[in-house]
Amino acid sequence: MARPATGHVQGKGIHLSPQEILRRLLKDYGPIVWRPRYDPVSELVFTILSQHTSDLNSERAFERLWDHFGSWEAVAEANVEDVAELIRIGGLAQVKAPRIKSVLNRITEIYGFLNLDFLSNFSLQEAKTWLLALPGVGPKTAAVVLCFALGMPAMAVDTHVYRVSKRLGLIHSKINTDEAHGILESMIEPKDVFSFHVCLITHGRQICKAIKPLCGRCTLLKDCPTGMSLEVKK
Repeated sequence: MARPATGHVQGKGIHLSPQEILRRLLKDYGPIVWRPRYDPVSELVFTILSQHTSDLNSERAFERLWDHFGSWEAVAEANVEDVAELIRIGGLAQVKAPRIKSVLNRITEIYGFLNLDFLSNFSLQEAKTWLLALPGVGPKTAAVVLCFALGMPAMAVDTHVYRVSKRLGLIHSKINTDEAHGILESMIEPKDVFSFHVCLITHGRQICKAIKPLCGRCTLLKDCPTGMSLEVKK
């Protein structure tokens, strides 16, 4: 059962329940059907590459890395500078290359070979704990792997989800992104976590933008404390 959304909200309180937010946003962005994007190891590598860059650049970096090496085992054994050169288009290559190699080698060291499918047999918390023990893997990366690759009800919180959630009053303005994962995840039924994530991230990209949000086009405006405040100021 999802926990009532109380205790973590802004002073003005929640004007809409997470369930009602999801219901309205699904009218704009649904239906949403889960399909695995990559296998779990590939999802892990892709998520590391996607940090602090655009989707297009992270996809290009991922494709260049895979096209060159053809397996994650080969990446794990490769020279770090060769990996960095291939992913340079994605930015922060000198940080991401050693991180990717460290993660791949650590999985092999622990599990014996590069495969994370076994995580689907764990409870959600057990799977999170396992991934968070890997070098450089935080709550967002763990949630993305579990949700996008394995269909587990882990709520990934990126900059768009975080911004929209705060503006709607789902989380308190002082809650950080790491804390937001568990709070938002607990507010929604497990079966709806993926749809909730996709709706919030899509809404953040298309309507509830960081600068100059398009409040006049928002289906949630009349119940959004931030949006109504911005409209009043116009």
